[in-house]
Amino acid sequence: MTLDELRQLCQEAARDLVAHHGTPLPSAVVLPLPARTQVTTLDGFPDADEDRHLALSHFAADRMVPAGAACFGFVAEAELAAGDDDAVDVVVVAYGARQRGTWVTAAPLHAGQVGEFSQTEQLDPAALPFLRPLQHAADMATTPGEGGDDVLGVGPPT
Repeated sequence: MTLDELRQLCQEAARDLVAHHGTPLPSAVVLPLPARTQVTTLDGFPDADEDRHLALSHFAADRMVPAGAACFGFVAEAELAAGDDDAVDVVVVAYGARQRGTWVTAAPLHAGQVGEFSQTEQLDPAALPFLRPLQHAADMATTPGEGGDDVLGVGPPT
């Protein structure tokens, strides 16, 4: 799986979450693993960054580290200022992989439908600091294989 395929997988997970849960959208973590992809909704995800960091630290320790997860996705609903006191509801998709950092994109939500995702950009280290435990767990993952562009590190099937 390449970083671009990881982005596509996480965006598809966001579309599926909106279709199945509607809004308000529960925050969720996407874990692409060699055997299957797991999508875990985080019901009751806290509002404060410190509490979010703690919740994702526990998630990473309990789920990512034991699975050796070398990449992840995070999906959440947010409100973006659109100017002159207007705000737009969006679905935010952040994703990262071992030694490749975290990337982010967003798409508007219109009447329960996900619009077109924005250009992906690398996440500024100061933005969304509560995602650091997920990136740290991915960076620490050790999986067999050649690696290369493969963010799961399992290489092509033989």
